Amino acid sequence: MPASRIVIGIVAGLLGILIYAGQFVVTRWSIQRTLALWDVAALRFAVAGTLMLPLLFRYGVRDAAGIGWRRAVVVGITVGAPYTLVLFAGLTLAPAAHGAVIVSGGTPIVSALLVSLWFGERLSARRIAGLATIFLGLLLVGWPSLFDGGHRYVWVGDLLLLGASALWGAFTALTRRWQVDPLRGAAVVWVLALAYLPFYVALAPMRVLTAPPGEVVFQATYQGIGVALLALFLYTYATRALGPTSASLFMPLIPVVAVLLGIPVLGEIPSAVQLVGIFVVSVGMVLATMPSSRRTAVVVVADRLS
Repeated sequence: MPASRIVIGIVAGLLGILIYAGQFVVTRWSIQRTLALWDVAALRFAVAGTLMLPLLFRYGVRDAAGIGWRRAVVVGITVGAPYTLVLFAGLTLAPAAHGAVIVSGGTPIVSALLVSLWFGERLSARRIAGLATIFLGLLLVGWPSLFDGGHRYVWVGDLLLLGASALWGAFTALTRRWQVDPLRGAAVVWVLALAYLPFYVALAPMRVLTAPPGEVVFQATYQGIGVALLALFLYTYATRALGPTSASLFMPLIPVVAVLLGIPVLGEIPSAVQLVGIFVVSVGMVLATMPSSRRTAVVVVADRLS
């Protein structure tokens, strides 16, 4: 393999992880300033859905890009508008680091359990150890918030983030069960999310009309292009350039990057116990996301950033 291809693959993987991990910080930053979660979600759906609409027409609207509309709706629920709203609601109450750790850490646990149930796939000892390590780390991250009287609703945010990780875990397992192509799935998911916009216009107080235009444009670009589309493209490229096993090693960087970004941007400094928990989750993710086969690897790394 040419050295230049390896270097480009590493850069693409790192940029993809940076964009994806940054969403937890960027989203909470706006929610704490001027925009509500409803606004940030609307910006993501409007941009991503509009950009994906021509692709859906190309793949075929009648059969939902070959996925089938019944399955497409289920996929849209697990990783589209409902998932995004639950995630953003969690980030309204809990620190960005909690979002990155809980979502990226909880997803492989739910996915592994569902894959084992549906496919009868036996988990290796290494993966069981990794999942158990992740669970321990999540407990360490969330435990202090149960006794922090100054932030009494953080635990509610953590529960919402757990719900988001459960939805994404279900999405990961379903896309394997139904063999959903990542690009076709993304097209269907974001076009379906456009259905949110009429409800947003009719029912939500639209803060985008009074927020600074620069912030609105930034969020629309970052959420609708960066997180929804560009991160998926970059990570898919890294997977093809480096191989799925090597590319999967970028995943444990998600909570680390989010924590590092959250300190200067949001002033959110984790406690010593939470820092230990973040490290433990990252170690568990290394163990749990190392696939035992090429096929499993492609499913893991492609679906995690869809």
